[in-house]
Amino acid sequence: MHIAVCDDNIADRKQMERLLGRASDRRIHTTGVFYIDSYGNVEAVMRSPMLYDAFFIDMTSGPVNGFQLARKLIDAGVTAPIVLCVSTINYRAVIDAALAQVPPDGVENSNHDILRRKLKSQIQYLNKPIRVAELDETLDYAIDQKSKTIPTIELRGEKDTLYVYEDEIMYAEKSGNFAHVTLTEGRQIDILSTMHNLYTQVSGFEHFFPISEQAFVNVSFIGKLTLLKLTMRDGHTFTVSPLELSLLKKAIEKYHRQG
Repeated sequence: MHIAVCDDNIADRKQMERLLGRASDRRIHTTGVFYIDSYGNVEAVMRSPMLYDAFFIDMTSGPVNGFQLARKLIDAGVTAPIVLCVSTINYRAVIDAALAQVPPDGVENSNHDILRRKLKSQIQYLNKPIRVAELDETLDYAIDQKSKTIPTIELRGEKDTLYVYEDEIMYAEKSGNFAHVTLTEGRQIDILSTMHNLYTQVSGFEHFFPISEQAFVNVSFIGKLTLLKLTMRDGHTFTVSPLELSLLKKAIEKYHRQG
């Protein structure tokens, strides 16, 4: 398991590293080794946050405090547990105040509803000084959450990087020097990659099917398949090679059997 420690108090940061290192030694034959990276500022930890399975954070002296860093991580797409280590800032009170400011729009899965649920469920707390028993409980929780995590796919564009789930990708096709990816909710992103490299990245997922060297589709978004013509749910069409037609039909049948 990969763990990030972000604390602007160097003594506390080193102490957390020691505690996690000892926990790793105790668990080496059960839950495995902990790989620990330590950061003293926000910019460093935000460079590659998706690498980590858990975060231990306490930022108190800079322009961004621990709660604000947690929000940045959530907004960046992080789904791993974020543990706020309570010292001079009472993060519990801060988050209670933040939850009170999230409008109760009553719409399930709205942006406000998702944020409210993440603040309630994704953020955990540890009081400083850290007690070993409490740290072990938190690590058990993080390990359990990791076992339930649905893997995401990294789509790195020229300006933005998206981390999406399998069934957020509808289809992808070659567009000049880019792989043009169409996502749900009308989103699109161009990736500076060959279609072969992109398909290699996603080929371990069940729902993707290569219809040619220039395109692949997510079978869960296929609207209609006729002789040599494939229509996606959004109306986009592809020509299907006769050589791929029978295999594509089997992939669609398999999807519907599983669904």
